[in-house]
Amino acid sequence: MTTDEKPRLCGGTFFVLVLQALKQRVKARQHYKGERDGLSDPEVLMGLIKVINPEYQEPREGALKGKTNDFKSCKTSTGQYLPFGDTPEIDTFDKRVRERFPDALNAMSIFVDDFLETGTEVQKDVRLVKALLDLIQQDDSIGKDEEFYVSEDGGKIKKAALGGLRKVCLPAFLLGVWHYVVVYRKDNSVGRSTYDEWCPENGRAPRTYTGGMGRNITSEMDVYTLKCERSGKTSTSEKDEDQVFDFGDEDQEDETFDFGDEDKEKTTPPTTQNIYNPLIIQQSGAGSTVIPNYGTINLDLGKRGGGSNE
Repeated sequence: MTTDEKPRLCGGTFFVLVLQALKQRVKARQHYKGERDGLSDPEVLMGLIKVINPEYQEPREGALKGKTNDFKSCKTSTGQYLPFGDTPEIDTFDKRVRERFPDALNAMSIFVDDFLETGTEVQKDVRLVKALLDLIQQDDSIGKDEEFYVSEDGGKIKKAALGGLRKVCLPAFLLGVWHYVVVYRKDNSVGRSTYDEWCPENGRAPRTYTGGMGRNITSEMDVYTLKCERSGKTSTSEKDEDQVFDFGDEDQEDETFDFGDEDKEKTTPPTTQNIYNPLIIQQSGAGSTVIPNYGTINLDLGKRGGGSNE
C-alpha cells in the first residue's frame, strides 16, 4: 500500500482484525498432545460463514485451510466452500438482516460467545470495535452517507455518525460490518495492499499483524455483549456456570430424594429387629401354667420341707 493510499474494508481485512480479538489459545504442548481449542483460522472463518448460513455444512478436516489463507490475504473472494459473492446464501443473509434482524443478531452473538474474548482487562473487544471504526473512517471509498446495521435494535447508522458511538453492542456492530462487507464489498482483492501493509512478509514464518488500527481513537467506549440462544437454551458459558455436577461419595451419602407421601411408603427401607429371650408358650390340659422362657427355672416337685415324690 502506497503512502497516499487509504486502507480498505473487505472480507480479508475484517477477518484479520477479528482474529486479533480471539480467546486465549492453548499452549503448543497441548497442540502437540492433540488437544484443539477450536480457534484456528479455518474454524473462525466457518463461524463467520455460519452467521451468513446457519445450515452451512463443514467440509472435511483440512479442506478449508488453503481457502482461509487466501481469503485472509485478500487473494480470493469466492470459491469452493466459500459462500461469498453473488450466491443465494448472501441474498438470504441480506434479507434476514433487513427483515428478521433478531435472528441474524443471535447468530452473531453465538459467534462472539464461541470465539471472542470479552469483558477482560485487556479489552480485546473494545480494541476490535475501535480498529473497525478506524478502518471504516479511513476508507474513503465508503461514502459518508452509507449505512451500517450496527444498532442492537436493527437500526442503521451512517458512516458520518459512527465516530460518535460511545456505547456499542458488540454482536450488533460486528453483524452490521460483516453484512456490509459480504453484500457491498464482494471483491475481496481491494484489500490486498492493506493486508500486505498490516501483515508484512516474514520469510517462511507466518505473517503477524502490525497494523495498529484504532490506536488513534482515545475516547472511552462501553462495549457489551448479549446472551445467545442455542436451540432454545442459553449460551454454553451460562449453562456451565449454572449447572454443577458432583459425583463424590460424600454428596451421594447426603443426597435425599422426595417422591411424595405415597412413594415414601413404598420406598421405606426394611428394618432388622432382633428378639432376645422370646416368650414360648406351651399349654396342655386343664390348669396348665404359662412359663416364660427367661432363663433357667428350677422346680421343686416334692412336699414342702424336702423329700421327693416318687
